[in-house]
Amino acid sequence: MTAEPRREIGWPEFGTLCKELALEMDKRPFDAVVGIARGGSIVGSTLSFMLGREYFPIRLSKRGGVTRVIVPPTKDLAGRHVALVDDLSRTGETFKIALHELSRIGAASVFTVALVRREPGFKPDICATTASAADKVAFPWGREVLVGGKFQLRKL
Repeated sequence: MTAEPRREIGWPEFGTLCKELALEMDKRPFDAVVGIARGGSIVGSTLSFMLGREYFPIRLSKRGGVTRVIVPPTKDLAGRHVALVDDLSRTGETFKIALHELSRIGAASVFTVALVRREPGFKPDICATTASAADKVAFPWGREVLVGGKFQLRKL
């Protein structure tokens, strides 16, 4: 049995990639960051601190092939220019649903940002790095899990 190729991202690389994203995002006009929970919340809140912009979450749930909105974007985003952030861009399904929800509440403009883009696939407006379609991407926040009072490597 052959192991899947993995694209490992550790905390130091995460910091470097976020700095690269922040530099690119700073070239565009926006006043709010929306992170797609869960992983996009980590990336989005980090970028909001780096760039001094307000942070807002949106949460989607994928179950049985259906994606539902669990936490919609707040109406406080109406008329705002938004950076929509996720940790990984694959098919673009979550970006498309979140874009629809932001349009529904009246965001003035939205651009998409991903820490990692899986190629081929949905291409966000800004991404820090790419991975092949065959790669399993491992983020630092998902590497270990607390079990019985001890941290263990998560089984992927």
